[in-house]
Amino acid sequence: MSHHHSRESTRSSVISSADSNISNENESSSPTKAHQYPASFFVRIPKADLHIHLDGSIRIPTLIDLAKHHNVPLPSYDPVELRNTVFPPTYSSLTDYLRGFGYITATLRTPSALERVAFEVAMDAFDAGVRYLELRFAPQLHAIPGSLSIEEVVCAVNRGLERAVRVADELDRLAGDTLDFADADGGVDGMVSEFIKELLSKESGHPYNPDAPNHHCGIIVCAMRFFLPSFSPYYEAFWEVHKGEDPHRVFGLASIALVTAVNHLRRKGTCCCHNGGCEQCNDCLFHGEANAVDRYIDDRQMEGHEYILPVVAIDIAGAESGYPASDHREAFDLAHQSFLNKTVHAGEAYGPESIFEAITNLHAERIGHGCHLFRWDIIGAGEGRGGKSRSREKGEMTVKQKREYVENLTRYLGTMRICVEVCLSSNLQTMPELHGDVQNHPARKMIEEGLAVTFCTDNTLVSHTCMPKELELAVNAFELSPGQLRNIVFNGFKRSFMAMRYRTKRDYNRKVISFYKKIEREFGLGDAV
Repeated sequence: MSHHHSRESTRSSVISSADSNISNENESSSPTKAHQYPASFFVRIPKADLHIHLDGSIRIPTLIDLAKHHNVPLPSYDPVELRNTVFPPTYSSLTDYLRGFGYITATLRTPSALERVAFEVAMDAFDAGVRYLELRFAPQLHAIPGSLSIEEVVCAVNRGLERAVRVADELDRLAGDTLDFADADGGVDGMVSEFIKELLSKESGHPYNPDAPNHHCGIIVCAMRFFLPSFSPYYEAFWEVHKGEDPHRVFGLASIALVTAVNHLRRKGTCCCHNGGCEQCNDCLFHGEANAVDRYIDDRQMEGHEYILPVVAIDIAGAESGYPASDHREAFDLAHQSFLNKTVHAGEAYGPESIFEAITNLHAERIGHGCHLFRWDIIGAGEGRGGKSRSREKGEMTVKQKREYVENLTRYLGTMRICVEVCLSSNLQTMPELHGDVQNHPARKMIEEGLAVTFCTDNTLVSHTCMPKELELAVNAFELSPGQLRNIVFNGFKRSFMAMRYRTKRDYNRKVISFYKKIEREFGLGDAV
């Protein structure tokens, strides 16, 4: 990779760096306080992060470097000052929280920049003990008509992820021999020794282990509930083509265009990302042979992988109030008919109706955030299309009906094992009703109700977090027992959209469970429930 830099040298441990940078999944048991776990436990256990955004997880030095390279003006080019002014630990509003994303996306409109950031985000996750990562982003925010297509954006990100997987798996292999590990040469792409030097300096240790499950990645593409021409060159051109049409129809058409582009990529089997690109492809044009998918599967199986396609799901993000899921029903129907998995941002800044719509209109198999699931008191308070209420009844619902609505919705989520991707640090920043206290987060009740919950990072830069920190927050706030924590971590793997055949995924998850329990025994938790 032409652009590659080491991590900020000030990081001393994964958790401290975050402040600067099976049906019984949730069965109840006696609580065990988090102080019984040293920081290294949260690092070393295998984890899945199913909800992490590419743009919101860029490294500060990389953002500054890319901004200079692409002449993107920033409020400051000093890392500390930029972090304090644009990416502070707390925000006054969701608008304030989202302000920094405009700077980031403006720097991510070349294949090399996208590949570099995808690689770095994945390596940061792997260094924190993540074994499976689903990275999400909106290709339309990065595409440039006539210059960088949606397909090329996806392929650039996939190249970065594949490179990270190779480096991380090599670190696992080298970790089997302490001497070889410490003295390793450049390794994969000349980068292994660089990572080893930093890993050995971490107080909380490192997660690499030859007995651990391999690293894997998937891509989730995000449609947008709402967008303006100013969001990106792609959206500017899209608005121009559809000038005069109903805005809600334009939002839906953009989602259809995204699914169509992704399906085109999937029909090709893949771009040539798995071998690092080639001269023939010139930044990822696509091979169109009929047996491309089978050949790709065979190649990956020989390497110990079973990636079938780089894209595992579609998501929809953006403002919920005033921009209902129904605008995108046609696009998600198309995704559903194409066997593309669906996860939906819902209930983050809107009531339970948004979660209901995600399931009934968009075929959601997972819910992003879902924070307002239990808020029966705000049903009907928000706006749908044209300012109309989005409650399921034309008339006003009684308190009893609202409570029953939430109870039935919660029961359905639990029965169907629709996983909720909970992002504690992010929600603390964007939800004033939590009053800055994670103990007020509805994840506690989700766990008590037996829902399939998994903890995720959302945006590691913007929310100053990482997976070990999210788990430590949860254990501290909700007094999770070792058994509860174990089941929640397993949820991340079981409810993933991992591109493997069922039997292979089952075997992989068994290895995850076995390795997790091995780490528990090392920390004296072998008999804990």
